[in-house]
Amino acid sequence: MNAKEKTVALLLTSLILVGTSIAQADEQSAIAAVESYEGQVLGIAKDVEGVRILIPAKTFEGRMLADEDLKVLSEIPKIVELDLKNAGIGDAGLAHLAGLTDLQRLHLEKTKVTDAGLQHLKGLSSLVYLNLYGTEVTDAGLEHLKPLKQLKNLYLWQTKVSEEAAKAFQAAMEVAGNESLEINLGWEKELLSKARLAALKEQRLALEASEAEGTTEVTLVEDPDFKTHIMPIFAERCVDCHGEEKQKAKLRLDSYEAVMKGTPDGPVVIAGDLIGSHLFQVITLPPGDDDLMPPKGDPLTEIQVGLIRNWINKGAKPEAEVVVVTTEKPSENKESGVFHEYVLPILMDRCADCHGEDKQKAKLRLDSLAATLKGAGDEAIVVPGKPEESSLYTRIVLPADHDDRMPPKGDVLTKAQTDLIKLWIASGAE
Repeated sequence: MNAKEKTVALLLTSLILVGTSIAQADEQSAIAAVESYEGQVLGIAKDVEGVRILIPAKTFEGRMLADEDLKVLSEIPKIVELDLKNAGIGDAGLAHLAGLTDLQRLHLEKTKVTDAGLQHLKGLSSLVYLNLYGTEVTDAGLEHLKPLKQLKNLYLWQTKVSEEAAKAFQAAMEVAGNESLEINLGWEKELLSKARLAALKEQRLALEASEAEGTTEVTLVEDPDFKTHIMPIFAERCVDCHGEEKQKAKLRLDSYEAVMKGTPDGPVVIAGDLIGSHLFQVITLPPGDDDLMPPKGDPLTEIQVGLIRNWINKGAKPEAEVVVVTTEKPSENKESGVFHEYVLPILMDRCADCHGEDKQKAKLRLDSLAATLKGAGDEAIVVPGKPEESSLYTRIVLPADHDDRMPPKGDVLTKAQTDLIKLWIASGAE
């Protein structure tokens, strides 16, 4: 290399160093700006590239977050998760997110976002989670989300999106190759993906096969006890990576205290809040999802997921009074299967007085699988695979004071009971 070439090389190196220095300075300045209005820029986990950014609705001084405050985000590389819930930002604020192509999770709950703002999200090709709860988004806004081929969880509670439009959008995404998209329109209006339905059916078949071999005795508990029902699941499937010897993501699941402590980034279990409980979200992802836990072996069984769900719903307590729905295994000459094991006991306890052998209101019997599938006269009350179209399910989740709520007398069915009926229908009603 001659003197001239050396000079050119030195100049290029200097320019690169200067550029890098400027970029780093811009990044630190942007992070400082986020922190100046009480935002947080957090690492994901050890050896995992990317950051999570949580921005509150108000700054330290009480000033409401403005759309222009989001402009600094473009200077922070590899933002993987962005939480803007409850902030007063609107469509103009979303324009500053258009370049965040690494973004995977976006919280926009109770913001001022409308259909027009969603067009700025078209290029977020890595997005898998989008929460629009409590926004003014309508059916028309879904059109802007069709380019998001990786989207797996879309929350539309208390928006202006109709159930029909949500179903059509999910169907269109399936045609485009995305069979993992799940849309939640509320606690009792969840559009499960094809992948989830297939997994539920596989779990049910595996459960039935295991019972037929006499290798398991399944107990569903409405109010699980952590030590008796939850800790054995973690001990069997989780503590190899989240125990005393190894703590991936700095998380331990080998004691109640450790589970509730969560990670340095926050709790993974929030009592009574399934959506806010990251642990529950990652064990219920569709098969094949990179974030599904546990990452090795089969997914947790339907019963294991149900126990963890019930435990969180009941307050994630260290101890609980155990209320068993059913523990009796069917004998060889009894009918067996998910319906007879879990659904029929609920119907016999709460429905058969009016819809059984002695009395059949509305010409409906609910004391056997055949009678339940037959329905009321010529009207089916169960549409296999579609709980939201099955009146057996939609009427048991109506408000307690609704005229059409079933059963009409006594307490409403528990969340665990309605979830069992929903999962039975969703997985084929067999």
